[in-house]
Amino acid sequence: MSIQASLLFALALTLLDLILFPALISWLRRKHFTQLIRDEGPASHKSKAGTPTGGGLMLVLDIGVAVAAYLVVRKGQGWTTVDTAALVFVGVNLLSGLLDDWMKEIKQRNDGLLGYQKLLIQTIAAGLFFGLARPGPAWNIRLASGVVLLGGWAFYSISLIYAVGMVNAFNLTDGLDGLLAKASLPVFAVAAAASVVHPSGLAGILPVAAAAFATSFLWFNGTRASVFMGDTGSLALGSIFIAWVFASGNLLSSMLLGGLFLVEALSVMIQVLVFRASGRTKRVFLMAPIHHHFEKLGWEEPKIVDRFFVVSILFVIAGALTMTWR
Repeated sequence: MSIQASLLFALALTLLDLILFPALISWLRRKHFTQLIRDEGPASHKSKAGTPTGGGLMLVLDIGVAVAAYLVVRKGQGWTTVDTAALVFVGVNLLSGLLDDWMKEIKQRNDGLLGYQKLLIQTIAAGLFFGLARPGPAWNIRLASGVVLLGGWAFYSISLIYAVGMVNAFNLTDGLDGLLAKASLPVFAVAAAASVVHPSGLAGILPVAAAAFATSFLWFNGTRASVFMGDTGSLALGSIFIAWVFASGNLLSSMLLGGLFLVEALSVMIQVLVFRASGRTKRVFLMAPIHHHFEKLGWEEPKIVDRFFVVSILFVIAGALTMTWR
């Protein structure tokens, strides 16, 4: 897909989302598909209870249009195993997020699927992704000089852990109005631009759809939010990023491109490890993920979102620079 076609596709999809989002929000409200707030969360979040959630359902349309556009561009020819793997991976994660959101509504508690159930589904999704795509390109970690740092089954094992971790990192970042949409927008913009220069099949088209979704979603999710994307959206966005990362061969660069999300995930891991090792007496952060730490320090929500957005841009610039060294 040329740069002109990519920009036109992104513009058309963004406008379509902007037109349809009010109807989706109204439908979610009628179905009482609304946000539940955990008791241990920041007190300022109590006022968000009852806000429609599940805005990530718009990604079903966006992904469908992206698949149709890809088939048109390829004229129905050349569908690869990597394309199938990407679609299955994103689809399973989106559906698991929807199931999690739906179970929260059924239980009327802010806990849908159990932790191990989420990890099991995500691991199966990642396993399917690598299994289906394995007859495709030979994936490995190599330097610009051509030296292979990691390959074979060791590569797939570590990559599976990374894939599941990054998908969850996107999910953890979705904790403040506009945070995930803003932080992911520059990531998907670079991924989409890179896919024009180095096409990576369907996985290279999906970041355009994700960028369009994030842009339109911000119209309704800025402070104060009219809708939340829920796990439906956050898990789907994370899986779109991972699908592009491996289909395009940008694994090392992705650690910088998605640096903000990794920081969010690491803050949770550090908090849990220190808390358990100290016999539940010590914490590193006032609250994890780290964006809640700054809330506890008294930072206003828009200030945190804007500064994290800047940090994400800096990470993305650094990651984009490493991509030019390939």
